[in-house]
Amino acid sequence: MPVRIAVGAQWGDEGKGKVIDALAHEADIVARFQGGPNAGHTLIVGGRKTVLHHIPSGVLHPGKLCLIGNGAVIDPLRLADEIASLEAAGVAVDGRLVVSERAHLIWPFHRALDRAREAQGQGIGTTGSGIGPAYEDKAARRGVRVADLRSKDIQARLRARLVAANAELAFLGAPEVAGEEVEEALSVAERLLLPRAADTA
Repeated sequence: MPVRIAVGAQWGDEGKGKVIDALAHEADIVARFQGGPNAGHTLIVGGRKTVLHHIPSGVLHPGKLCLIGNGAVIDPLRLADEIASLEAAGVAVDGRLVVSERAHLIWPFHRALDRAREAQGQGIGTTGSGIGPAYEDKAARRGVRVADLRSKDIQARLRARLVAANAELAFLGAPEVAGEEVEEALSVAERLLLPRAADTA
């Protein structure tokens, strides 16, 4: 089975989405192996403009299975919006989107940390989407993966991480993130991701 891979060798805006969309009609599976929702793949298919942030562009081609791999970081709230937008446009997503159970999740405190750090005057030009802080948690082995949503201690883990994040936000002079925001994201993540979770390796 041949595999085609599109890799950006610069800063992320090289037109990979267009290349993938052009190749998708030949594929059975279209996968995203890393990155987060800062990218926006704008596609025009059948005269309709669609912007994708998480879901591989193969979703616009009927019958293609779309995978989000374990190298990606997923914002459950943004993914929910993306799925709702696709379904409102008549694009079938159910049964065609699979997410790695080892993919890490972006929480509201990741977005808040990203924006607060960027506002300190030495920003690097992030989109404030929480991607960097989520990868930081992954590297430090304190991140929450899709599979962890099944854990009985998930709420306690998130509360502990929120306390630490809020301490850093206070140090940076930024507003704290409310526990209710994290609880809402957790509820969406459980509903949206667990039925789609699998070993995508």
